[in-house]
Amino acid sequence: MSPDFLIVGMERSGTHWVAGLLNGHPDIACFPSLPFRPEKGGNKIGEVHFFDTLVSIDGDNPDKYTRPISDWLTKYNRVFADLVGQKDKMSREDFVTMSVKRYSDYCDSQRGEKRIVGEGSPAYIFHLDFIDSLYPSIPKICIIRDPKDKIVSWYFNKMVRKGTDTIPSITKDFAFDYLEKRIMKEYEALLKYAGTVHCITYEELSEDTPKAVKGMVDYLGIKAMDDNISHMIENAAFQKQTARDSGLSGREKGEEDPKSGLRKGIVGDWKNYLSDDLARIIDESVKDLRNRVFEKYRVRY
Repeated sequence: MSPDFLIVGMERSGTHWVAGLLNGHPDIACFPSLPFRPEKGGNKIGEVHFFDTLVSIDGDNPDKYTRPISDWLTKYNRVFADLVGQKDKMSREDFVTMSVKRYSDYCDSQRGEKRIVGEGSPAYIFHLDFIDSLYPSIPKICIIRDPKDKIVSWYFNKMVRKGTDTIPSITKDFAFDYLEKRIMKEYEALLKYAGTVHCITYEELSEDTPKAVKGMVDYLGIKAMDDNISHMIENAAFQKQTARDSGLSGREKGEEDPKSGLRKGIVGDWKNYLSDDLARIIDESVKDLRNRVFEKYRVRY
């Protein structure tokens, strides 16, 4: 067996929400649908970063967002740990074949009794051609978000890693570092890719969730009745997600924890953290790339 679809990005744009929505369908399994919290006894199924790790056998390149094979020794639930020692004992082709079989088997283990299974990581957006070389024409879903809200979300993520509740103002240097090193690179990756990706925006998903969800399910070739869609939306709601994460932060379900990667993701939240001038500069800097991606993938503005 093999994965039936992938969520390929973008970072800080709602990939966990998309996974949670799809996982709520009776015929669709999708992981991870919650932030990975094994140290607290919580969700134990995290991103496996399969493609951005395996591609590193052709040479590590930080600009292409790869991870070393050695990561498999200690990370991602050690699903691939025993394969690391085999890398230099066989040909590239044999190692890739063995790794792909392990990944496919792992995806199948998460399928359960459901008809199709998918997995995702925002890093996959940089390896779309490599993915196709292993799983030709596999359906891909990408969620795109206002760059300004992405920058704010990334800033909160950095604060989480520092273990602080203090959120000082976001500087132009911080905003443009993330804009140039990540956001623009994501748009460029989509423009370079010659294949098909089902792209939606975070704003579209927030504004008309049932319609966006139905579009994703239709794209995957699965039927979705109105009650299915209602259940999917309820299953992935922030209130439900925080209930599953209960006890991990000492906060009530439905309450946002500044130290958690799980945020409400309010559209336009950037207005609370970015000056109007900085927001305008960000928009102008990414406008051309964003418009070209929207046109290419027929994304609704």
